[in-house]
Amino acid sequence: MSMHSSSNHPLFPSRIVVRGTNWVGDTVMSLPAARELRRIFPSAEITYWVSSGLVPLVEVAGCADHIVSFNRDSGGPLTRPFKMKPRLAAGRFDMAALFQNAFESAFTAWIAKIPVRIGFPTDLRGPLLTVRVPLSDEIRKKHQVYYYLAITEFLENRFHDQVTPMPGPPDCSVALRDRHLSRARELLLSSGLDTGRPIFCLCPGSVNSRAKRWPGDSFARLADLLTRMGAQVVFLGAAHEKDLVESVRSMMNSPWAVDLTEDADMVTAMAVMYLSTMVISNDTGSAHLAVAAKSKVLTIFGPTIAGATAPFGPDAHVIKGEAPCAPCRHFQCPLPDHPCMRNITPEAVLGKIQEILRPATTPGSKPNG
Repeated sequence: MSMHSSSNHPLFPSRIVVRGTNWVGDTVMSLPAARELRRIFPSAEITYWVSSGLVPLVEVAGCADHIVSFNRDSGGPLTRPFKMKPRLAAGRFDMAALFQNAFESAFTAWIAKIPVRIGFPTDLRGPLLTVRVPLSDEIRKKHQVYYYLAITEFLENRFHDQVTPMPGPPDCSVALRDRHLSRARELLLSSGLDTGRPIFCLCPGSVNSRAKRWPGDSFARLADLLTRMGAQVVFLGAAHEKDLVESVRSMMNSPWAVDLTEDADMVTAMAVMYLSTMVISNDTGSAHLAVAAKSKVLTIFGPTIAGATAPFGPDAHVIKGEAPCAPCRHFQCPLPDHPCMRNITPEAVLGKIQEILRPATTPGSKPNG
């Protein structure tokens, strides 16, 4: 594809590949931009290029006609591009929209000879891009949702000579299908839960930082407080977090809590969240999945800032732990008592839950849809 027509205006791409982000939270935050891309190029065939673990989320979001996936362990950034090159070349793409920021994605698109490569000139990859989106201070200061939207706004201005204002705030939610909700209801019922009573989802894990984890005994205490008020508690997380969840459950006084870490895949977990009264999560992908599932979510922050990468939506709330050393962004807290997280008591979290749900409901009164 030639970048310009005879009228010196860009030709519309008919086959677009989108290099998605590498994390669940980033993928959820990029969904408004993915929908804008579809609006801007309604007749184009859009393929998403993501790691295999994100395929279910991209599928349920409905933002792609096709998906090209790779395993995260399929070699490092020096070998993956050459493995992906023939697969991308076979797609005969006119344009690559690079939501992910790494040098690797631009290099891969370049060696695959995709003629138009658009993205932010981050990670020294500017020379590999044919269309460089200016990364202004204004964009850097905004929520990350607008970071991805800046790419699609730039594209619309380039191809349509205008930018159409969004009719409302960006929407990071997805439309779960009836079969997903039916599967979630069956799973809850088979686990002994009553879907007519309030259900609270607790997510005590975090894949990319142990320091982000609210202490297990605090989650256990919160679960006990909720069950005493007549609510039901479900623990969610990745399958490999089962030991963590079982450790939390072992610290509870009440036996009435269900562990679905091994039984609920990503989309089923989202459906469980949708059917729940609220999700309480660490600053990790689960909090963003709750937003995608249109659930109320309370995210617990300590060593990280509840800023540009916080869950984004009208039902997303945060509670922040204060300490002189926070925010530190350490993977593991170097202090023995993890002060920023310890300063958030289970009673404070319960109070925040009640504040969020008031006046519509209290933890013991809302039935689930």
